[in-house]
Amino acid sequence: MKAMILIPVAALSLSAMQVYAASDASTSSTVSESNTAMTTDSVGGMTAGATTSGASVGKTRAQVYQELIRAEKDGTLNRINESYGGN
Repeated sequence: MKAMILIPVAALSLSAMQVYAASDASTSSTVSESNTAMTTDSVGGMTAGATTSGASVGKTRAQVYQELIRAEKDGTLNRINESYGGN
């Protein structure tokens, strides 16, 4: 008797997981596209690369400072501060 209840519950659970996985896959591509857009030159920076030894290459202080000035001028910094309660 318990097997007759357990089998349909397991089948329903598996089908629900497949539906959730399919909807989650479409959302994750949107998120990755958004993250890619945030790291491109259109935001004012270069994507982080790597040296031949595999060490991470970051931005210089001058690049970060230029991004800060650009964000202050175009209102991005104010919008972020309003969204997250910054000063």
